[in-house]
Amino acid sequence: MTNPIASGGGEDPEGSEAIPAPDAVARASGPTAPHGAAAEELRALVAAAGADHRPLDRWLAPGGPEAAEDAAVRVTADALRAFLARRAEALAARERAAAAAGPRWTALPPALTGRPPAAEQALAALRPEGLGLAPLTRARAAELARGLSGLAAHLEKADARASALAALLGRDAPRSTREAEELVSLAGLAAGPHRAPEHWLDPEVLPRVRAARADLADATRRLAETEAAAATTFRPEIVTLPELPDVARRLTEGARGLGGTLSGTVRADRRIIGAFTTAGTWRRDLYDKLPLALAWSAAHERLRSLVRAHGALLGRYAAPELADPAVLDAALGHAEALHRLAPDTLADPRRRGLLAGQLADGRTPAPELTGHAAAVRDALADWRGVLRGPLLADRAEELAGQPLGRAARWASAHLAPLAAAAELLGTVAAVGRDDDPAYAPTLEEARTVLDAVREARLATGALDARAGADRLLLGPWYQGLDTEPSGIGAPLPDATPGQAAAGELLARARDLAARADGPHAENRHRELLGRYAPDAAPGTDGDPGADGYPGTAGGPGTLALCRALDIARTAERLAPDALADPERRARLAGLLADGRPAPHDAPRQAGENRAEPSARRRGAQGGRRRARTGGGRPGTTGHG
Repeated sequence: MTNPIASGGGEDPEGSEAIPAPDAVARASGPTAPHGAAAEELRALVAAAGADHRPLDRWLAPGGPEAAEDAAVRVTADALRAFLARRAEALAARERAAAAAGPRWTALPPALTGRPPAAEQALAALRPEGLGLAPLTRARAAELARGLSGLAAHLEKADARASALAALLGRDAPRSTREAEELVSLAGLAAGPHRAPEHWLDPEVLPRVRAARADLADATRRLAETEAAAATTFRPEIVTLPELPDVARRLTEGARGLGGTLSGTVRADRRIIGAFTTAGTWRRDLYDKLPLALAWSAAHERLRSLVRAHGALLGRYAAPELADPAVLDAALGHAEALHRLAPDTLADPRRRGLLAGQLADGRTPAPELTGHAAAVRDALADWRGVLRGPLLADRAEELAGQPLGRAARWASAHLAPLAAAAELLGTVAAVGRDDDPAYAPTLEEARTVLDAVREARLATGALDARAGADRLLLGPWYQGLDTEPSGIGAPLPDATPGQAAAGELLARARDLAARADGPHAENRHRELLGRYAPDAAPGTDGDPGADGYPGTAGGPGTLALCRALDIARTAERLAPDALADPERRARLAGLLADGRPAPHDAPRQAGENRAEPSARRRGAQGGRRRARTGGGRPGTTGHG
């Protein structure tokens, strides 16, 4: 089907042939075909009618090419400025990465990240909060891992031992370090020589034992006082003399002096008392000492009476004659310790029976009790030492309030994060620092390094992701990170005409971009350029490009833009009057404008025009002569 615009008038009479493309251009631009230099430019337009990149319709108007060129410089300047900013950011980020990690930072695995792994993040949820790993070097992380690993294993075993020990003693498994220590203390009461009888473990019986001990203590004190007063005069055996009260009464009430000496009864009583004196004989002053002997004997008898009264309660601690206060106190102390350490256990008859079976007087503890207690004691000593150390000082109270098993799991929770930290630190340290052979970063420093490396890779990736659009923007001046800003648009050796034009445009845009008052393009400039407008920056339109980075669709490129501008300028030079006439401009735009169907024979007709020995060539030669002598207007067809 024939292009109606190529036919000049938009009609296609039945049976007529399509008007050749050169004539179509001539009819669109004026009534007379151009000659000379204008004919040569006409041939260029004929070829342009079939080009991939043609000017937009709105450029083909009076002043249109100039406005399009101004918009091209502005929009290109903003795009160039954005490229240079991305390049500068990538270079700066790479410099920061090199400063942080050393010149071999690119050797760090891309998968290595400074973000703490989930296991390390979970430490913050522990109770108490887990240890912070940021200040650790690789050596310190490995050392801490070994210490916590051994501690966790030790506490796990101790927890099992403590549970077994608690079962033997009728107790629940310890819920804290203090309760575990109480278990050990309870187990230690199995070894005392003077232990409490089982019935003393009854909370209702213990007060009676205390009262009995108070009575005995008072009687013992009284006996000691009377003994101290009488022992310098009388022998201890006097307290066992059954007739002492009667003898003392008769002597006190009977005759004294010569009358007493003459009385046989008095003399007999004096001999009895004298036999129990320290001197062994009666003396006159003994009359005044007899109350001391009586008090001593009474105190002795009272103590014996109390021992007999409390015999069932005191058991073996009530001796047939007198209780041994020290032994009784030791047994009562044993009972008091049991009631202090295990009041809840002793309040429960069943549990009290289990405890008494191991610890009461006369019972033999289970053989394993001593082993469990020793293992728990050793573990607790180590655990207390760790809690007192600087590592856990601020967590000691809360950790001590936990069961040993939970404390073991708290310690174990650090092992995986510590292993990951040590591996990360080893990888970062292996990259090395030329200025520090002994480089040993902390985890915080290593993560700072990885963050810097990540930023460098992201910035480099952002630049690389737009490499296609940036190559279209800069053409042969694009060298990625190595692009030299001052050389953008500089003349190239053996440059094609299109490259030269692109270089001029880029040089103007570069100078404009260097100014601090950007951006320089407005929406109207980008709308004027249409599909030829390069993006000013990623995300200009807010939509991601096909590669995942925003705004990477950069148009057909600067070379294509310059070719389209050149066609528009040529059309303006050849047919300024046609562009000023709406009807003729429409016909010309229908042939040359971007997006319009191109004449199917435009390239062929352009070749034929160059080879045709017709009057058109002769006219072209005349046109060239007029051009050399200044006659006529270059680029016009002499519209009348």
